[in-house]
Amino acid sequence: MKYRLGQKVKYKRISKKIEIDMQYWIPDDFEENPKTNEIEEKELMRRELIGLEKERTGYVMGRRRLTFRTYLGVEIDSGDNFEPPSEWVDIKRQEYGFAYLVAYGMGQTNYVLEEDLKEVN
Repeated sequence: MKYRLGQKVKYKRISKKIEIDMQYWIPDDFEENPKTNEIEEKELMRRELIGLEKERTGYVMGRRRLTFRTYLGVEIDSGDNFEPPSEWVDIKRQEYGFAYLVAYGMGQTNYVLEEDLKEVN
């Protein structure tokens, strides 16, 4: 951890969670590659970087592990003697990253990537 708790920092870009709006997919939405017979994965962005008009000053409150991307794919169950095979959409993998939680006002915080922080003396 490069920045310590309570350290004063400046930043001009923040990371915000993207509202997914309950996006649902069905197995028919995923295409199969005819050469490899593999079903494609869909990438779902979970966070976005937003530039601020004015530089903010705040204090480091901690460091958090956040989900930045989720990859969805189709899972196939071969079934058994009593049930037919079934397909459903599931999370294949997720990409994580770290961001600092920075307080800039009473009860106001932002998630900021390490490369966007500047130390204040």
